[in-house]
This record gives sequence, structure tokens and C-alpha cells, in this order.
Amino acid sequence: MARSIRSKRTLATQRSTFISTRRPWSKRRREFQHWLFNLTLGVMALLVVGFIISALTTRSGVEVTLTREDLADRARLLTAPAVNVAGKVSGPADDVAEDRIELEVLNGIGVSGLANQFTDYLRAQGYDVIRYTNAQRYDYPRTLVINRGADFAHAQQVARSLGLETSAVENMPDPSLQLDVTVVLGHDYVTLTSYREMMSSGR
Repeated sequence: MARSIRSKRTLATQRSTFISTRRPWSKRRREFQHWLFNLTLGVMALLVVGFIISALTTRSGVEVTLTREDLADRARLLTAPAVNVAGKVSGPADDVAEDRIELEVLNGIGVSGLANQFTDYLRAQGYDVIRYTNAQRYDYPRTLVINRGADFAHAQQVARSLGLETSAVENMPDPSLQLDVTVVLGHDYVTLTSYREMMSSGR
């Protein structure tokens, strides 16, 4: 009888131990949900990383069209820095179009090669001589510097480079000419300091 009681007690103890060691279903469910959530986050992280790598290593497929202005800008960046009229090298932030004054040289006395000679001199000073030719007549007694653009200071600067007084500059803007200054060489060209420099340098 005592043996039967002990065996019953042993069975009861084992059953209570087994029940106490079993985890409730709700707790296992929460752990499973937590594991599933972590797994979902890991998969999403892998997808995001894969998308970023794909975006960095593949082309976008967008066609880029370069305009003439874009090509001109790239060509200017690849060429040597321009030298402005003050003898300074233009930096990347400088506007080359503003630094280089565009002008024309007209032969107003008919001396052969005179306009070409002054064109070489002015270009060496950093000016952009876009054309040189004969004037409509050959009776200009003095050399003229005529402002054709919006900035009168450009014409004054050209006059100083030639050796003329800035007070002699005439203001006759003409946008149709598409330049800044017109130089008309007159009979007084031999008195200009620019001509004497040309003669001394053998130009």
C-alpha cells in the first residue's frame, strides 16, 4: 500500500514538473512572431542594399543631349586660360566674353597693310579683332576710336592701348555691328605710341 502511494506521488511530481517546464502557447506564439519580424526586416534590408548597388553599378538609360553651348564651354575649359587686356590670366570664374573686347580695325588712309599691322598689335595686347579692312574713304586726318557697344569704358581702354587720349573717343553705339569698338586709322598713326612700339619691335 505504501509502495502504491509512493508511485502515485512520483507520477504526480513528474507531471507537475513536466507541466511547469512547458512554455505556455501564447509565449511561444510571441517568440515566433518576433522571429518572423526579425526575418522580414533582414530580407527588406537585403533588398534595399541590392537596389542601391544596382543603381550605382548600372546606367540610368537617360539620353543626354549636348547643345552647342555645352560643347563650347567644355572646349573652353580644355584650352589654355585666356589672357585679358590687362595681362592677367583669367581664372575659371572669369567670363571670357567680358575680358576680351571685340573690335574692328579700318584703314582710313589707304596705306597698304596698315590695318593688318595694327590688328596684329591689338591681338598681341589681348583684344579680339574680329575683322580688319579698308574704310569707305581714305581722308581721315586722325585716328578714331568709336564705341559701338554698351560699355563706353571698352573704347577708352582701346584708345589707351593705341596711345590716344580717352577724350578723343566717340560714342556711336551700333548693336547691328555685333562688336564693342571700331578703330579707324588716320594720317596721325605715325605719332601713336603703339606704332612706335611696332616699329621698335620689328612688326
